[in-house]
Amino acid sequence: MTKSHKEYALTEKGRTADADDQRAEDILNEPASDDDDNDSFDWEQVDVPIQPNEPPEEMQHDPPPVYRDVEVTFEAPRAVLKKSKWEQAYQRNMREWLNHSHIVLLVAHFQIRNAWCSLPGVQLVPNSDRLINGGLQSVCLSCVPNHIQDFCSKKEDSDKDFKTSIKWLLTWWKEYFRLTGMGPQTRAYDEFKFLDKTDDNNWTSEDDPTQEKLEKFGVLDAESIPSSLQLMQKLTEKAGFRDTSAELFTAILRALSFEARLVVSLQPVPYRIPTKRSVEEDCDETDDMPAEKLKFPLRTPRPQLQPGQELDEELKLPKAKPPTVWTEVYNPHTDRWICVDPIRGLYDLPRAMQPSNGDRRINMSCVLSFFPDGDGCIDVTRRYTNNITKALRLRERELTKREKDAGMRSWWTLFYNCIQRKNWSRREIQEQEEMEKLETREPMPTSISAFNNHPLYALERHLKKFEVLHPKKPILGHIKGETIYPRSCVKMVHTPETWMKKGRVIRSGEEPMKYVNARAVTLEKKRIKELAKQEGHDLQVACYGEWQTEAFRPSPVINGIVPRNSYGRVDLFTADMLPKGGAHIPINGIAKIARKIGIDYAEAVVDFEFVRHRSVPVTNGIVIAQENKEMLMEAWDEYENAESNKAIEKHEKQVYERWRKLILGVLIKSRLDRDYGIPGKANPENSVGSSANTRWESFLKDRHRESAVEDIAGGGFVTDEQHAGGFVLSDEGENEP
Repeated sequence: MTKSHKEYALTEKGRTADADDQRAEDILNEPASDDDDNDSFDWEQVDVPIQPNEPPEEMQHDPPPVYRDVEVTFEAPRAVLKKSKWEQAYQRNMREWLNHSHIVLLVAHFQIRNAWCSLPGVQLVPNSDRLINGGLQSVCLSCVPNHIQDFCSKKEDSDKDFKTSIKWLLTWWKEYFRLTGMGPQTRAYDEFKFLDKTDDNNWTSEDDPTQEKLEKFGVLDAESIPSSLQLMQKLTEKAGFRDTSAELFTAILRALSFEARLVVSLQPVPYRIPTKRSVEEDCDETDDMPAEKLKFPLRTPRPQLQPGQELDEELKLPKAKPPTVWTEVYNPHTDRWICVDPIRGLYDLPRAMQPSNGDRRINMSCVLSFFPDGDGCIDVTRRYTNNITKALRLRERELTKREKDAGMRSWWTLFYNCIQRKNWSRREIQEQEEMEKLETREPMPTSISAFNNHPLYALERHLKKFEVLHPKKPILGHIKGETIYPRSCVKMVHTPETWMKKGRVIRSGEEPMKYVNARAVTLEKKRIKELAKQEGHDLQVACYGEWQTEAFRPSPVINGIVPRNSYGRVDLFTADMLPKGGAHIPINGIAKIARKIGIDYAEAVVDFEFVRHRSVPVTNGIVIAQENKEMLMEAWDEYENAESNKAIEKHEKQVYERWRKLILGVLIKSRLDRDYGIPGKANPENSVGSSANTRWESFLKDRHRESAVEDIAGGGFVTDEQHAGGFVLSDEGENEP
């Protein structure tokens, strides 16, 4: 059908519709009549059922339903207000302060215990459990069997005798000392909430209610031993916590002339809030574990306390939880320190002291070894952990980039410098070198998350914003399809502006190593970023590596003219950026002197700062030609002398002016006192008998004298000697005609 036929059909269809509408409107407007209704409609008769007024009989016999209303009340959920940044920062700082304070207290505690282990003046009374001070023999020697003492005396003969003597001591000690507690563990903040409700926090009293509460709630991780005498009393009682057992074993080794160090894995409160895990879950895992088939039969299950098994037997199992306090013995035959675990009876197994990854009660973040002479301690964490990165992360918060650039040192570095050993011998230096080698021989991680911030290995997915891999070799291996590179391949990249602040510029023809999203700090950058966002892409900047840069070489000073940048200044972010033949004078205000004597200069820009969303250059002095430096400094000295003389003259003038005001004030006060006196100090009663020094005093004196002589008549009228009656008569001269 053509276009004309379509238009004709649509027109006819519209006319037909208009005619039908007109016909329907005429029919509706005609008057209605009965004949028309009868003719036009055919009615059909239909039987309509009658609606019953009453319900059926079946429903009448049913009892009426009874509805029991149930009222349900829902409490509106409380609005969880988001913590402000200030509150979050305060809580973060508070947790760090608590962590640091706890570490200081733990170090002080174990320093005291280490000193007690070296005390020789404690002796056991024969046939008694009572201890007395005095004597040359330690109480430890009284407890060790004679055959073990005899064999320990041969420790210097050979390495085999040394090792055998230690193992004999370990076997005897496991049978001699009974364990009654776990010892120090890591506790979360939530486990000590009950301390807020404790009214009496008197920690020094013997009957301490808080001590009882700690034991009641299962968070008492140490024994109260206030003196060295009571520590040795534990040896006679043959029972104590794991830390007490290790300390007493260290004292026994020292009594047997072994060079032993007390090793402690500190368990402070964490500086970060860990994931929530109730204590009930831990208790259920340890005590109420159902005897069902393990999902992972190849894994070694955690040793559980079986019914009828004592805590002492559980803690002494070879696969039990590692203790937090143990001993190191120096072996002169091998020239190294040997790890000795008196709790489980292990010898020279340092890796067995590391807790499992899922153990939240024991964290290996800081391991300190205390020397027997009391001269500080040494950090031996690298010897006992196979993941030094995790240990350092658990120890303290990593410094931010801004803190590192400002030269700030971590808290642990400052604290360790105070507690570490002061007198280092060849043995300590050699030990430190061995631990550094242990870090380089650290095994490769087996999970992807362990590669994050690893000191030796790196994955491309863990690179930070301004990090790249260059070169991408050698390849150390693969994990789940990702290539493993050495950490030495990770290089830092920066923008050209940042390299300029470091005194380097990008070489010509270099391609960017990486593009990163720009940081909009100034208003100009924010506008550019917004325009880029409207165009559908992010604003990015090019980054280059140090191998793509070269040292900045400014133009030299020629004929006393200082080269400038596009803003008329000299970029002097580092000392190497000074133009050849120029001199930097870091004196603010010297530019006007150079301008007066006609020396060419340029302001030195040393940094940039952000003020009100704008980048403002920071200047420090000027740059001039080297040959003009001496002349400018002489002019500056003369200017300084002149300014100093002006300042002195101004000061003297101000001093004289102040003295003038003071003297004038005193003179005015003296004249006012002389003429009018002081109203507050004037007393008419006292002024009658006193000499009149001022006119005011003279006036008061005369007035008082007149009032005393005059006789005032009754009625309030003034009387005269010649006339009475209270009337004052006029003069006789005035009445005369």
